[in-house]
Amino acid sequence: MMMENKLSPTNELLFKVPAFEGPLDLLLHLIKKNQMDIYDIPMAEITTQYIEYLHQLKKLQLDVAGEYLVTASMLVNIKSKMLLPNEQATNETVEESEDPRDELVQQLILHQTFQEAAQNMRGYADERMKLYPREPALLPEDAKLGKLDPDGADLAQLQKAFARLLAKRKVERPVVRKIQPERYFLKDQINYLEKLVFNAKRPIEFSEIFAPEAELELVVTTFLALLELVKQGAIKATQSENLGPIELVSGELNAIKSSQN
Repeated sequence: MMMENKLSPTNELLFKVPAFEGPLDLLLHLIKKNQMDIYDIPMAEITTQYIEYLHQLKKLQLDVAGEYLVTASMLVNIKSKMLLPNEQATNETVEESEDPRDELVQQLILHQTFQEAAQNMRGYADERMKLYPREPALLPEDAKLGKLDPDGADLAQLQKAFARLLAKRKVERPVVRKIQPERYFLKDQINYLEKLVFNAKRPIEFSEIFAPEAELELVVTTFLALLELVKQGAIKATQSENLGPIELVSGELNAIKSSQN
């Protein structure tokens, strides 16, 4: 029997009905409980027990979902096919007929796989709940975290910032590489960046000069143009605080040009 019953302190008869997530869940429970071979299911026995469980639910006036009834019909159909004589069995030249249980077995194995995966995920979640992350510690005032020099940019630091930007882009959107003719030129990007920074009314953050959907070739060409402009003094890169954003402003070269005009 699938139902457990016991007397409560008030001498009322209580029923404990196992909860199943669907008919396949119930079938797997019956197979494991009776130590059946999932690849060689005794259809007469499993069908009898399955239908008996549905009858018990009706006796308890519990609603039976339609999918349970559909599965019951499928079990009866498979059982009937296995009880019918196989006309091809007497013909040795005909290959062995397909086992009517095959489709059911495949469904049960797939369901069992998902069950085990879900159980593993619950285990991982339980283990994660046992971990308590430490609150971030305050940074020491004398910590050296590679802040840019206020008087000028360190090109090595710009390269590190560019590497972090590329790594982030790769995670968010995998890079698709295609072999194609060169379409972006260093001279064009130098002119673009110089005008962008010079005409800006505020400092421009390092990440803003790279469009989110820009191709890798354009991103690299833009960065090379930035390095060239920093070397020339046309653009100055600053960082006001440790781990803060790198900001780009017009450099001394552009200031001289502006005064001459």
